[in-house]
Amino acid sequence: MITRTGTVSADYSQIELHLDCDGEEPSAADLGAVENSPGLVNAGDWLTLTTARQYGQVPVEVQVHLGAVPLDPAWDAVHEASMPVGVGATVVGWAGEGDAVEVPVPAAGLHRVRFVVVDGQAGSDWFRDPARDDEQPVERYLLQLWPEPAPRGPHVVATVPWAQYWAFGPDAARLVAALAHVPDPERLVALVDAALVAHPDVAAHLRAGDETYTTGIVRYAQELFRETYAMGVYVEQRADHEGLRRLIRSRA
Repeated sequence: MITRTGTVSADYSQIELHLDCDGEEPSAADLGAVENSPGLVNAGDWLTLTTARQYGQVPVEVQVHLGAVPLDPAWDAVHEASMPVGVGATVVGWAGEGDAVEVPVPAAGLHRVRFVVVDGQAGSDWFRDPARDDEQPVERYLLQLWPEPAPRGPHVVATVPWAQYWAFGPDAARLVAALAHVPDPERLVALVDAALVAHPDVAAHLRAGDETYTTGIVRYAQELFRETYAMGVYVEQRADHEGLRRLIRSRA
């Protein structure tokens, strides 16, 4: 295993993996993403890696392995996919700014890339705590890579609220499209109900009183609001964040 560590600058809840893959950019379909619906990793001229905090310096560890590495069952925020990676790949801050961490693949080619956020929920909660007095992040970011002979479909683990907001994006886009036959504004309730059925673990957490789990279902509603923005049908609901959360809790 070859390891590199460093610190990069997050902003807009993002850092970036620049692949240096000579134009062989992975498509959104390769990564299991839908345009405008990012997961923990999203396609572009580079890959966007979602962070648990909105901004700040974050620790990054890169591991390059000879072969596949098992998932740690303790990880609760993971996104991995197959993609071309070149020998000049780096992890950098948002918009390519600041320091970089080398991704030392020995040869260019198809790799499995796994992005893990460790203690992301704790980091997200800490970042939003107005009483915090230490700018050192409590979460960390791990990137594991190994060569692959052929591409495989993406794999996502997102069992904590902050990660579900991002990881549910592709499913939200598909479900909004599938419910296009339901008239607005009734489609919002139908969408919330269908999202809760699709994620019974989230519904169980909500019924148990853990309101932090509204976050993933909010992602579904926001996709509907985005799709119908020009229609103006959900103007009040878009602005009433607490009302949307009450709706989700009541439907759970």
